[in-house]
Amino acid sequence: MKSFRLLDDYVDAALKAARYQKIDHGARVYAELRDFPGAWADGKTREEATKTLRQVLKGWIELQLERGQPLPRLKGVQTPQLVSA
Repeated sequence: MKSFRLLDDYVDAALKAARYQKIDHGARVYAELRDFPGAWADGKTREEATKTLRQVLKGWIELQLERGQPLPRLKGVQTPQLVSA
């Protein structure tokens, strides 16, 4: 079973840099993280887009760690690590 140390703190810090934009004539909100290629989400509200982006980012991070790929460094936050349980 896999687990990830420091994941929630890292995700919280990454989400602070999220960029938001209203799309579809203001009916939806698009959110992206430029330092995490392919990590984006949308929702009816900013809160919904952020919640979905959090899930997307966790999956993105897990995949990077499983592949042995580096994660972007975030100021003041330790990088998550894959821990074998």
